[in-house]
Amino acid sequence: MFSPALHEGPAKGTRSSRRRARPLSSDASIQQPKAKRQRVPLSETTFVNPDAAPEMYEVKPDKLDLHNIKRDGIEAISAPRKELSVRSKKPKPGERASKGDGSVVLTQNNAYTVSKLPALPDRLRADHQNRQHGAVYSSSGYALEVTHTHAYVWPYTSTSASPETFTFALPYPSKHASDPLPLGSLVSPTSSTEEPGLVVVMPLSGKIVYWESISSAATLDFLRQQRGGVEDAVSGMFSGEHIVQIVNADSVGFVLAFSSGRLAYMNVRDIHGRPGISVQFLRSGLSNNASGFFGSLRHALSSSALRGDIAAARASQGTKIGERVVVAATSKGRLSCWKVYRGGRHELLADDDVREKVVKTIQQTYPDAEGSSQDAFEVVDFTFVPRGLDKKHVDMSRLSQALSHEQDELQHLLLLVAFGGRRHSRYVLVEVVISAKDVDVGMIRPLTSYSTPIRQTAAAKPRIYLPRPGLVAYVVFDRAVVVASMASPPDSPDSQLQEDSHIIPATFEDVIDFQDEGSVQVVGSGIEEPAGNGQDDLRGQRHRTKNPTVVLLLQGIGAIRVAVTDVDRFGSERPPAVTPKSKLEQAVFFGTKNDNPLVFQGRRSLPFTPTEIGNAAVELSNEIVSSKTPFIVNLPASLENNMRTRGEYLERLIKYLNDTGVALDSRTRWMLLYNAEKMHVTTWIWQKHEQFLAERPDGEKRTIISEIAVYINEEQKTEINPAVGEVDPVRHWFLNDVWRVDIFVAWAYQIIKYAWKERQTDEQGLNRIVWEAVTINNGALSEAYDYRRNNSNVYGVDPKRLDSSNGAREPWTSAHFITNNLKRLVEFCYQWLNMYYLPVLEDPPLDLKLVEAVRDALPSLTNCYFAALKEYSEWAAHMENSEVQQVGKTYRQYYENDRYEKILTLKDYGLWDEAIVLAKEHSAFEALAEIVVQQVLALEQEVEDTVTPSPEAAALLDAKRRQMGRLFDQYETQFAYPAYEVLLKNGGVQSVLEFPYDKNGFATSFLRTKPELAKISWINDVEREKDIDHAAETLLGLGLNREQHVWNKKIELSLGKLALLAEEAEPSVNGDGIANGYPESETRNGASLETIDSELAMIKIQDGLYNQMLPTFEDGVDDAARLELAMNEHGANIDKRRKTLQTVFQTALEQLLKHEALRPWTLIDLLTLAKLPLTHYDAIGDQFFLALKVAKHGLKGEDRTNAERLIWRRCLLRDNWKLVNETNDKNDMDQLTIIGETAAYRTMFAIEEGRQYDAGFRPYVKPSDVLGVFTEKLDRRFDSQDEGFQHKLLEIMRTDDKQLKAYIDKSQLDAWYRTARDEAEKTVAHALHAMTEASEKAVEETKKFTNGNGTAKPLFTIRRDSEHRSDLFRA
Repeated sequence: MFSPALHEGPAKGTRSSRRRARPLSSDASIQQPKAKRQRVPLSETTFVNPDAAPEMYEVKPDKLDLHNIKRDGIEAISAPRKELSVRSKKPKPGERASKGDGSVVLTQNNAYTVSKLPALPDRLRADHQNRQHGAVYSSSGYALEVTHTHAYVWPYTSTSASPETFTFALPYPSKHASDPLPLGSLVSPTSSTEEPGLVVVMPLSGKIVYWESISSAATLDFLRQQRGGVEDAVSGMFSGEHIVQIVNADSVGFVLAFSSGRLAYMNVRDIHGRPGISVQFLRSGLSNNASGFFGSLRHALSSSALRGDIAAARASQGTKIGERVVVAATSKGRLSCWKVYRGGRHELLADDDVREKVVKTIQQTYPDAEGSSQDAFEVVDFTFVPRGLDKKHVDMSRLSQALSHEQDELQHLLLLVAFGGRRHSRYVLVEVVISAKDVDVGMIRPLTSYSTPIRQTAAAKPRIYLPRPGLVAYVVFDRAVVVASMASPPDSPDSQLQEDSHIIPATFEDVIDFQDEGSVQVVGSGIEEPAGNGQDDLRGQRHRTKNPTVVLLLQGIGAIRVAVTDVDRFGSERPPAVTPKSKLEQAVFFGTKNDNPLVFQGRRSLPFTPTEIGNAAVELSNEIVSSKTPFIVNLPASLENNMRTRGEYLERLIKYLNDTGVALDSRTRWMLLYNAEKMHVTTWIWQKHEQFLAERPDGEKRTIISEIAVYINEEQKTEINPAVGEVDPVRHWFLNDVWRVDIFVAWAYQIIKYAWKERQTDEQGLNRIVWEAVTINNGALSEAYDYRRNNSNVYGVDPKRLDSSNGAREPWTSAHFITNNLKRLVEFCYQWLNMYYLPVLEDPPLDLKLVEAVRDALPSLTNCYFAALKEYSEWAAHMENSEVQQVGKTYRQYYENDRYEKILTLKDYGLWDEAIVLAKEHSAFEALAEIVVQQVLALEQEVEDTVTPSPEAAALLDAKRRQMGRLFDQYETQFAYPAYEVLLKNGGVQSVLEFPYDKNGFATSFLRTKPELAKISWINDVEREKDIDHAAETLLGLGLNREQHVWNKKIELSLGKLALLAEEAEPSVNGDGIANGYPESETRNGASLETIDSELAMIKIQDGLYNQMLPTFEDGVDDAARLELAMNEHGANIDKRRKTLQTVFQTALEQLLKHEALRPWTLIDLLTLAKLPLTHYDAIGDQFFLALKVAKHGLKGEDRTNAERLIWRRCLLRDNWKLVNETNDKNDMDQLTIIGETAAYRTMFAIEEGRQYDAGFRPYVKPSDVLGVFTEKLDRRFDSQDEGFQHKLLEIMRTDDKQLKAYIDKSQLDAWYRTARDEAEKTVAHALHAMTEASEKAVEETKKFTNGNGTAKPLFTIRRDSEHRSDLFRA
C-alpha cells in the first residue's frame, strides 16, 4: 500500500534512534507532517485557525500528499476561550478533602470511598455539552479525552483544579457532529522521555495521527518548527465501514476493531523505533504465512459479521516484552484468542463459540431466572483475570483454580454478559477459561443491584475491570458503577451447597449512581492497581494505591475515583456488606451537596425490608443526635453550626426515606420525629445560652444552662474525660447528650430549688435564674410543639393522635420528670410573683423587668404544662401496662383540675386576655366563663361606683359584653351554660334574664336544662319567651318531681294548673281560621290536671295533719324540742319496745315539721301510726280514711293494694275485737255503741259518706285479705336500709299480722267487719235521706244528726248528741 522507499532513512525532523536496526515493514511510512510544539500556560485559542470561517472549525496540515480520501468535517463548536492556568482552586466550604491530594469525598461506606479529583482542563469543564470520550492511563498518570476537533491530555492526579494540559488540534476533524468520535490512545513513552505519546484514529476516514510525546504539542504554530507527529491513513476500508475500537497492546502495538467485524494490527514505530505508522489488514486469499496480521486471524473472524459485531477486544498484561495475548469477543459469544508479537507476527491460540455453554450454565445455576435465553444473550465486555497473585489472594478468590496458571495457552477471562429486555436487563459475570481444546465456564455471579438497559447513545460502552488482586470487580456503565465482590464468602453450610452448584452466595455488591440530568455520563475509565510482583512506580504522575480502584471520567465533572477501603476484608471472615444503615449514611451525609454528581435515591428501591430500613434509620438518627457517627466532627469550632448541620442531616434522612417510598411503621416515624425535635430544641437552647452570656455582666458567665450541664446527675449525662482534653461540660453535653434534652429542661427547676433552699445566691441572682429557667422551659417545649406541628406531615404522623396504638413512643415532651417539674415551676412562679410583682415595692431588691418577663411568660409556660399532661394521658390510655395507665389517669385528673385553677390564677396578675386565650385553647369552658364574666362584672362595678363614668369605661364594658356574646356564638352551650352559672352566682337572676347579647336563647335553654333553676326558668318562659305552655310544664315538673317544700310545691302546682287551664281556655282554630271549640291541649293536659289534683289533694291532707299536730309542739324553742313534743304526744300509740317503728314514725314526723313535701308512704305512716285528738274527725276527717285517699292519689297498682292492706291492718288493730265479740249481757244499743266507737267503723262511715263526691272510691279489704302484707318483704323505701333494720321491721309486721289473724280466728273479725260496714252504709243513707226530703223543721231536726259542714254524724256522735238516737238506730 505504501512505498517502501519512503522510509529508507530516519524521518526528517526526528531524532536518530540508538536501537539496533530492524527489518523494514512491508508497507512504507507516509510523509510526516511538521510538528506543533507548545508549552503551558497556553490559551484555548492557540489551536484555532484564525482564517477559519465562523461556521466551520478546521485545522489543515501544512502538507498533504496522501491518497485521495474523503475528508471529515464538523460544524464549528462554540466554547469559552480562556487561558489555562495551573493555579489550584480553594476547596468549597463543607467539602471533605482527602489526604492532601485535593480530592473531595463524594460518598463512602465500610467498603469503598468515592472521591472527586480536582484536576480537569478548563476547556472540558466549560465545554461539557459536546460529545467526548476518553480513557484513564494509571501507568502514566494521565487521562485522555477526545472531541471531534481536539484531544486533551492532562495529569488526572494533579492537585490543581486547572492542571497542565496538553491540547492537540486534530488535523482531520469530522464533517458532522453525529459522526463517531475519533479514537485515541496514549502510547507508552520511549526511553528518552517519561511522557507518553498519543495516537488518534479518525473512525470514518481511517486517518491516523501520532505524536511521539505529548510535549511535542507544546511548540507554538508561529515558530513554524517541524511537527513532532506523523500522519497516515488506513487503506482498504469497506464502504460504510468504520473503526469502533483501538486496543493498546503496550509494547506490541495496537489492534483496531472495525464495525464489520474485521481486525487490523497497527504499529506507530518502525523497526528502528522511530515514529512510523503501519497498518495491516487481513486480506482474503492470503496464505497462512502471509506477512502482517495473518490469514488465520482472517479465517477465525471471517464469519464474525454473522456471529455478531465485535463487543470488545482486549490485550493481556504480558510477562514478556514484545508479545501479548489478544482476545476478541463478539456480542453473540464467539471468542478468538491470539498471541501477537511486535511487528505483527501472531499465532492463534483458541477460537470457540461460548454462547450456548454460558447460557446453559446460567440456566442450570439459576433455573428460575427469567429471560435467560440464547436470543436475549449478549456479551457486553470482558477482562483478563490478573495473574501472578500471591497464595493468600488466590485462596480468598471465588474464581477457579485457573488463577494459579501462568501459561499463555490458558486464558482466564471474566465476561460481562447481559440478557436484554425492553425495560430491564439482567447482567451476569461469567468466568471463562479458554484453552486450545475447550472452553470451560466457571463461576456464575449475577449482578442483582443494577438492571438498567444499556443506552446505545452513550459515549462509552460498559466496561468490566478486575484489578489486582482480583477480589473486587468494577462494572462501569454510562451512569453507574457496580462494585462486586469476587471473594469467597465465609464458610457456612449454605455457602458450601452453593459452591457445589457454581453459585456465589450473597456477597458484597453495591451500585453507585450518577445523575442522569444534562450531559453527565461516564465517557472513559481506567483502573489503578496496587504495586506488586516486581512492579515499581517509575512514573512521577502515577498514583500509588494499596487497594484496587477504578477512575471514571465524568463529562463536565472530571475524574471520579472509586477506591476500595481494604481489599483484604472482602476475603476475611467478616467481609464488608451493604447494610441499610450504610445506604442511609451515603444519602444523608453526602446527598446534601448540590454539586455532588452522585444520586442516592430515585433509581431503584433499597434491597431491604421496611423493618430493616426503619431500624437502621432509627440507629442512624440516634448516632447523629449523639454525635456517634464518624461523619460528624466531634470538636467543632462553631457549635451552633454543628448542631444546625446535625439537624439538616436528620431532615435529609426523613426526606430520603420519603423519596424512596419506604413503608415505615408509625413507631419508627415517631422516634425519628422525636430526635429531630430534640435536635431543633437544643439548637435553640444553645442560642439562648449565648444570649444569656451576652446579657450577663462581666465576671458572671455562668448561665442556668452552664449550671445544668454541671449539676445534672452523672447517670443522666455522658461524663467528660479531662485526660483526653475534654474540659468544657456545656459543649460536651450539646455534642453527646442531646437525646436527653427532656432531663436537661426539667433540671432547670432543680437549679432553682437548690439555689432557693441552699441560699446559693442573692435575690438578684435568683431572679435571673428564675427568668432563665422559665425562658428555657417555655421556649424549649414551645419550639418542640411548633416543630412537631410543622413537620408532622413530613414524618407521616398525626400530632393529634399521639397514642400507643399508632406506635408512638412515650412523648419526651411529657415525660414524668419534665411534667412534674413543670408543675412545680409554674407554682413557684406564683410564689415569686406574689412576693415581687403584686406588692408595690418602694426599693425593690431585684430587677423588676425580669419579674415582669416571668409574669409575661407565665401563660405560655402554663400552656406547656397543660399540653404535657394532656399528651401523656392520651398516650398512656392505650398502653397495656396497668401502671402506665394509672399514671395517665392521674395526669388526666391533674389536667382537669389544674386547667381550671391555674387559668383562673392568671387573672390575679392582670393576665385576663391571656387567660381567655389559654382557656379557649384547652376547652376549659368553666374557667373561660369565670374569667369573662368576672371581668364583665368587675367593669360593671367600676362603672356603677363612678359618679360620672368615662366614655372609655362604658365602651370597654360594652366591648367585653360583646366579646361574651361572640363566645356564646362560637362555643354555644359549652361556654354559655357555665357563663350563666357564674353570672347567676355573682350577679343574680336579673343578670341572667337581662343579658343583652344572647342572640340564640342560651339563657332559656340553660334554665330549662337545669332542674334546680326551674323557679327561674318559668319566670323566663313567661316574661322573656312568652311561652305559657312551657312555663306550666316547668312549674309542674318542679312541683311534681323536685320541690321538697310543701308550701312551695302547693304554689307551683297551683300556678301550673292555672297555666294549663289558661291554655285550655284559648280557642283552637282550624285550618280555615274558624274556632272549633275544642282546644288541642285539652286531651294533652287532661292527665296533667288529674296528677296535679292528686298532688294538691295530698298536700291538703298533709296541711290538715300538720294543723292538727301544731298545738302540741308550737311552744318548742327549737326544732329538736318541737320534734320531741310532737313525738311524745302523737307517737303514744307505738309501743316503746318497737324502736324500729318509732324510728320510722319519728323520721316522717321530722319531715312534716320541716314542711317537706311528704311522699305517699311517709304520709300514710304518719296517718296510720299517729295518735290524733278526737276533734280531728270534724276538722280534717278520719285519719285512716285520709290514708286510703293518699294511697289512691299517690300510689298505683300493687303498691296501692299493699298500702290499703297495711292501712286496714293498722286500723283494725286500733281496737280490741275480743271485747267487741263478747256480746254477753249487752243490749243492741250497747253493742251498736261499741261497734260505732271502733276505728274501722269510723273509717267505713267516712268512705260511705265520701261516695256522694266519689262514688267509685270503695277501698274495702276484709280482714282475712289483709293478712300477709309486708311480712316477707318491705316496700321500696327500705331497700337501702341495712338488713338488721329490715329484719326488725319485718318482725313487727309479722307480730301485727299474727295478732290480726287471732282476731279473725277467735273473735269473728270478718263478720264484725261486715256488720260495721252495713251499719255505716245505713247510717249515711238515713242521714242523706233526712237532709233531702225533710221539711224545714225536719231540716232543723236533722242538724242534730249532721256536722256543721252538712255531713252526717257518725253513730258515736249521734249517740252522744241526740235524745232520739235509739229511734234512729232502730230506723
